[in-house]
Amino acid sequence: MSILKKTALATATAAVFASVPAVAYEAGDMMLRVGAAGVYPTGDSDNITPIDPNAKVEADDAWSLGITFSYMFTDNIGLGVLGAYPFEHDIEGKGSISGLGKVATTKHLPPTLTLQYYFNNTTQFTPFLGAGLNYTHFFDEDTKGALSGTDLDLDDSWGYALEGGVDYNINDHWMVSGQIYYINIETRAKIDAVPGSYDVDINPWVYFLSAGYKF
Repeated sequence: MSILKKTALATATAAVFASVPAVAYEAGDMMLRVGAAGVYPTGDSDNITPIDPNAKVEADDAWSLGITFSYMFTDNIGLGVLGAYPFEHDIEGKGSISGLGKVATTKHLPPTLTLQYYFNNTTQFTPFLGAGLNYTHFFDEDTKGALSGTDLDLDDSWGYALEGGVDYNINDHWMVSGQIYYINIETRAKIDAVPGSYDVDINPWVYFLSAGYKF
């Protein structure tokens, strides 16, 4: 191979490697991600026996604007915070009262704090796992349909959160990201029209698709 060809090959190789972003995170890095977040509940309520032994309610899926922030303590360990614009869920009858359809609506905010581990990698993909704590605040509870006009109250919830995600680093600063959370959200519902109070297990999968920036 001629010197000219060798020089051209070396230059091309250097250009290719120069175009590949530095993908490893370092202590002190901060990542802000903004995108679409979807909450998909997996549970339902206790049997509401004063209405019927097989009467239950469950929350429908909801999407909203989500945001996460991560701060790296070391090259691999970071602290992540999940926030969102309030989610609004329809609450539907289930079991023997499924024919009632929507019986209430509620809004909630689910701030979630996780300790994250980012895996070492040699590509633009950076996978990570996290575990931590969720606090969910319910508000603007409003009864509908057959329960319209009665008061509904949902207690706030504390529970654990598990997280898995991956960042695809476009360059040294910009990324696209996908995250999945499983969050333990359990509340207690009180309805003026129905005696007693009832546990409601929401326990959702949360999906988050976003674009991000590393500072």
